[in-house]
Amino acid sequence: MPTQSREGAPFPRGFARFNRKVANPVMRLAAGWLPPFAIIRHRGRMTGRNYATPVLAFGTDDGLVFGVLYGTSSDWVRNLLAAGRAQVKWRGAAHEYDQPRLVGRDEGLRLVPAVVRGPFRLLGVRNFVRLTVSPPTDPSANGSAPAP
Repeated sequence: MPTQSREGAPFPRGFARFNRKVANPVMRLAAGWLPPFAIIRHRGRMTGRNYATPVLAFGTDDGLVFGVLYGTSSDWVRNLLAAGRAQVKWRGAAHEYDQPRLVGRDEGLRLVPAVVRGPFRLLGVRNFVRLTVSPPTDPSANGSAPAP
C-alpha cells in the first residue's frame, strides 16, 4: 500500500511541487485536448491570480469528476471550493462548471470509468472533486436582448 500523506493523498507533497514547476507546464500543452487530461482554470483565493492546472477528468451525467492525487489541501482544490465555480477545458472545449464538492472514495470510484478504478484504488486515491456543468447564460435574464 502506498505511503499516504497527512491529508490522505496518494502522492507526497514534494512530488506535487515538482509537478507544479516541471511537469505541469509540459502537460498544459496537451491537457484539454487529450483525454482524460483537462485544464481547470481557477482564481487564487488569496492572490486573485488566475491559474491553469492540469488534472485527470472524467465525465458524469451532470458534469465532471477529478481524482484528488495530492490531497484536499492542494491549492487547486481549495481555490475551486472557495470560488464555487471554474472553467474547465476538456476534450477540446471549454465550459463553465459550478457546485464543486468533495466526494469520498466510494462515490468517486463509482463515477469514474471502470478501467481507472483499479489504478485509483492501488494508488490510494480517497478523495474526488465533482463539478456540475453550469447552465448556459440567458442574455434576456439580465434585461438585455441579444443583438440582431
